[in-house]
Amino acid sequence: MPSERERSNAEAAAREILSVARFQEELRLGVQALVPPALSSALAEVIKSIELNPAFAQSRLLARVLSALLSQAGEFRRAEVFALDSKTRALVIALMDAFAAGVPGREEWQRAADSATAAQQGYG
Repeated sequence: MPSERERSNAEAAAREILSVARFQEELRLGVQALVPPALSSALAEVIKSIELNPAFAQSRLLARVLSALLSQAGEFRRAEVFALDSKTRALVIALMDAFAAGVPGREEWQRAADSATAAQQGYG
C-alpha cells in the first residue's frame, strides 16, 4: 500500500502530464501579443526549422507537436510548454490554427510529418 507521500508525489507527477488539447491551451496562454506567421506558411516554417536543426530540443518538440496534431494523440510535459522560445511558440500556435482550418490539405500535412521524421532519423 503506497504511503501518503508516495500518493502525493504520484498525483503531482500526473498533473505535469498534459494531453494534446491541454498542451495547446497552455501554449496559447500569454502569447496574445505575439504576431504569428501566416497560416499558409506555418507548416513550411516548422519543417524548415526541423530540417535545419534536427538535433535541437525545439526541433524534436516541433516534430512531436506535428505528429500529435495529425494523430490527435500524445502527451506532453508541462515544462515543454516553456521549452519553446517566443517566436517558435507563436509558430506552433499558427501551426495549430492552420491544422484546425485544414490549411493546407491532409496529404501535405502527412508529407510534412514524414519529412520531419526523416530529418530526425537522419540525425541519429
